[in-house]
Amino acid sequence: MPIIIFFISSIIWLLILSQIISFFLGFLLLIFIVFLVFWRGFLISRRRGELFGLKNKKQAFFISLGATLGFGELIWAISFLPFSFFILSGFFTVIFSMVFDILREYFKRKPSLFEENGKTNFKKVLVRDFLGGAVFILALILIASWLPKR
Repeated sequence: MPIIIFFISSIIWLLILSQIISFFLGFLLLIFIVFLVFWRGFLISRRRGELFGLKNKKQAFFISLGATLGFGELIWAISFLPFSFFILSGFFTVIFSMVFDILREYFKRKPSLFEENGKTNFKKVLVRDFLGGAVFILALILIASWLPKR
């Protein structure tokens, strides 16, 4: 899924930066795609009963909507960074992957989250995701050019 998110967000940010589509249309497209990815992911996992402890479609919808609103703010903030479209997409993909993995692990371990064994495993997931995400974002910042070419 992160590869698909990277390509879709790259295309949309390329269209925005080359002024083929307006900023708000691109913003709404990215938000809609994020919502669909979260909602479909939660529904598929709920049907199989493997990952999430969601009881009905309404809960999956509201959790997806909450995650989408958070990502809407993130998309808005990332859009104003002075980088090229593939660096912006890289930022978005790293953060999206981190959040999706954390949510997946949270709902997978929800019954045992407050037990000592489940708590330490969830802490390992959090540390792994945050450290890995920080390394990837730092690498993207270091390879990105800050000033426009003359």
